[in-house]
Amino acid sequence: MAPTWSPDGSLLAVTGDNFVGIWVSQADGTGLRQVSQAPGAGYQMRWESNQEIMSTPYSIENQKRMTRIERVNVATGKAQVVAPATRDLKRSAVAGATDVLQIMLDEPQNATTRVAALSDYAGKWVINPALSPDGTKIAFQIVTKGLFVCNADGSNLVSLGKGSHATWLPDSRNLMMTRIADDGHRFTSSDIYCVNVDSGNAFNITASSDIIPVTIALSPDGTKLALDNDTDGAIYIINLNY
Repeated sequence: MAPTWSPDGSLLAVTGDNFVGIWVSQADGTGLRQVSQAPGAGYQMRWESNQEIMSTPYSIENQKRMTRIERVNVATGKAQVVAPATRDLKRSAVAGATDVLQIMLDEPQNATTRVAALSDYAGKWVINPALSPDGTKIAFQIVTKGLFVCNADGSNLVSLGKGSHATWLPDSRNLMMTRIADDGHRFTSSDIYCVNVDSGNAFNITASSDIIPVTIALSPDGTKLALDNDTDGAIYIINLNY
């Protein structure tokens, strides 16, 4: 689950159920190898370079969940601790984030209170923030309220309606997202949409398929879309033509 591309698009990292462990393969899926076995290692993992992934695994100490930041070498599988285990992890240390993005990453439960433009949604969590390639916009979810886009400083808030797991196209004007349905116990359907953030126009690119995509990730050059399919638990790649 949760595929993510290396900066040059040559490698793909994925994680297992409940974000346990990290595996890396070539972009075509060959050469799959496990580079981490740690619980939580795959949660919001981010490539720092084509050779290293920043990871936030956890351990249980004195019945408390303690999360640390590690830099994992994808060639050797060796992990270097960047920040020791703590109860109050700052994930923005991984992201190199703007001020608003730092708040969304570090305080998802408080972001709607701390970011003035989100005050109408106070008390709701902000999840899955994604900075546009040009650094000017953030796409994110407000739990139960759908997908939103704002400027990097929090201004110009726009609702894109129902949607999750946004991934930006290289032009920073369009993004891909999933629209998922469930019955309260499991996902029942999902489609991937390409959305223009200026007009709000959305185009369904998986309308004729029977897959249930959950997390999606666009390659850096915008030509391939990786997804995890809830139907069979496998990772797929869609070649894109514009």
